[in-house]
Amino acid sequence: MTHPDFFDPIETASREYLDRFQEGAIVAMAAHAYDRAPLIRESWDAAGVKPSDIRSVGDFVAKVPIIDKDDVRAFRDRHGDPSGGMSASVPGETVSIGTTSGTTGDPTPVPNWYRSGSEEAYFRDHWHIGLRPGDYFSWMMFTFRGGHRRRYYSEHGVSEICFSIGPGEIPRFAEASKRWRPTSGAIFSNPMLLMLEAYFEKTGDDPTEVFKSYKGAIFGGEPLGNRLATLTRSWGLELFETTSLGDVAGATMCRMHDGFHAYEDLAFIETVDPVTREPLADGEVGELVVTTLNDRLTPLVRYGSGDLVRIKRGPCGCGRNHARYDLLGRATDQIIVNGRSILPREIMGLVEQHSETRAGLFQIIRTDREMDALKLRIGYDRDRLEVTPQALSDRLHGMIAEAVGVALHVELIDEQELLKLGPPHKIPRVTKQ
Repeated sequence: MTHPDFFDPIETASREYLDRFQEGAIVAMAAHAYDRAPLIRESWDAAGVKPSDIRSVGDFVAKVPIIDKDDVRAFRDRHGDPSGGMSASVPGETVSIGTTSGTTGDPTPVPNWYRSGSEEAYFRDHWHIGLRPGDYFSWMMFTFRGGHRRRYYSEHGVSEICFSIGPGEIPRFAEASKRWRPTSGAIFSNPMLLMLEAYFEKTGDDPTEVFKSYKGAIFGGEPLGNRLATLTRSWGLELFETTSLGDVAGATMCRMHDGFHAYEDLAFIETVDPVTREPLADGEVGELVVTTLNDRLTPLVRYGSGDLVRIKRGPCGCGRNHARYDLLGRATDQIIVNGRSILPREIMGLVEQHSETRAGLFQIIRTDREMDALKLRIGYDRDRLEVTPQALSDRLHGMIAEAVGVALHVELIDEQELLKLGPPHKIPRVTKQ
């Protein structure tokens, strides 16, 4: 059977169609969110906004207040509402309540309907990679956000092979990949790739044979460093980076690898100044703000993601006209050292260049947004250490200080100890201590 290149025709809709679609969807979602989500109603009432005030995208951006994770958590704590004020008025439709990973703070409630925007978005992404009915795909379960919400795949004739993320699962993953020959995988992470690298080095198993059937895999959790990107390409595996679209859906790179695609039938995206929250034009760097257009259970409206992005809406070489964006980092991760802006992505590329620290595990110690010196905690592999820890520290200090051009302090720590500070798929890249 021949299948179309795109799973849903909306993926190739014109810019004009998408703009008209969003105009109507935003007005409808504004009324629904105010009526159904107590947190939305509370924040709008405080701002003096009613659904009848929203008649266009312009009205929406100009009048609707922005909410964020702190607002959801605060509502949860004030009212004892496990949904954080996002679904209490839709009785009988909440299938479960999950959470975000909590890497950067208190986990945020995520009420789950029988289907989610993330499911729809990720299935389109897997289809783009090459997944089709009758295929298998490998699924690495690294957070609490799975379970019933993956039924979308089985409904379309795709079979999952599920794994936990941990060193003991890697041999099973390799064997299952060779036996069942998955077409794609998700969600690969830096720790998983490091475990695979160690497994291949120890066993001599051929990575090109393990990934022989894969047309690609979705990678997430944090940015993909250059070293691991190069390594996986040598395995014959193409990785497609993904990120959360403001807890509304997922946004994944296509084969052009030129920004994260935000499906604009599922979400409306905009950027604002991270301090003043004033709207910014496309192309300017600002905080990503997301509004769901199809999730009536959890109607996140003008939800501040905390991500610093640059939006572009021109046509993509993959055939889509949906917006894309470049992800620069999290606004809360940015540190200013003697007037110079530094984000974790820049540090990763420097740390992973050394054999002892090739895992790229580090933390920025950020006690204030503006500091006189950059303080880094860097994890190293004891088994790869061929010099004294002090000699390694001196080498890292000299190279990083020259690259960033600011005062620097380096603290070395066993990478296994550093990994204990976060969930299995990532660690907090910025910490206060």
